[in-house]
Amino acid sequence: MSDFYPVSPLVIIPNTSYGAQVGVMDEMWAVRVVRGKKIIAEKTIPDLILENIVGVAYGHIRVEGLSRHAVATMSGRLIQFGRKYQTAGVCPNYDNPDLAYDDGVTLGEKAAAASGSPSAAQAEESVTAELPDIRVGEIPEIPRTTGEAAWKSTIETQASLIAEIAAYSSVLPKGHLDLMFTKAADQLIHYWVTSNPDDPTAALKKFGAMIQSCSNESQMPKTGTGTATIETGSCEILRICRELDPDVNKIPVGYPCAFHELIAKKLSELTGVKVIVNTSSTGCIVSMNLE
Repeated sequence: MSDFYPVSPLVIIPNTSYGAQVGVMDEMWAVRVVRGKKIIAEKTIPDLILENIVGVAYGHIRVEGLSRHAVATMSGRLIQFGRKYQTAGVCPNYDNPDLAYDDGVTLGEKAAAASGSPSAAQAEESVTAELPDIRVGEIPEIPRTTGEAAWKSTIETQASLIAEIAAYSSVLPKGHLDLMFTKAADQLIHYWVTSNPDDPTAALKKFGAMIQSCSNESQMPKTGTGTATIETGSCEILRICRELDPDVNKIPVGYPCAFHELIAKKLSELTGVKVIVNTSSTGCIVSMNLE
């Protein structure tokens, strides 16, 4: 099976049955040329520039009178998608399982045979809950929500987001799960730091508050100078994730705790404080020590 990984959708040349995708293959940029649902070429290119894409596409498209401008327009759109991927390092799943090579076997069939991973439809089904019909006949009175009620609502949101993002990204190509949560951790730490520019310890304090918020049974036992310890009791985030995935077949191993462990690791590298998260089946213990 080809190792072409598309980073763009299939872009069709108007008034033809030809189109192309840009992607990555053998650790190089690559172009896939398609006619209808048949893949007719997959070629690597040295750089993501217009001339290279036009050269591959124009060399494999057989349409009498086709202008090079039409191919260049298509190629320009492909470059836009390629640059987005280059900047973000992650992209939507642009696999088209209906495309086939000369042997007639589709990409979806080959992928399933090679890895046993679910198809796009199966992946969507595995991470999407069936929503009930909750139509109402009137607008309810929305209560003022503060204190513990507000905390519970926030925790439900946080747990659901971690659970569903982890479940969705786990069925994407290898590396996407780690990358998505790494970017989220980086952004969160960046916000903590930039929103408190006069306090170099702000990120550690914010992380401590995040850990305590996971449970209404958190406590901070007294420790020696240069150390801090946070102990959580029954973790609400963990409980909600288990309710969302009772059969433990959607959320990847380690989550939701793995996200907090990732933040702790990054804080250790950035602050010089050794931040360790020890998780259990119910809660966790976080320790901070000056190295």
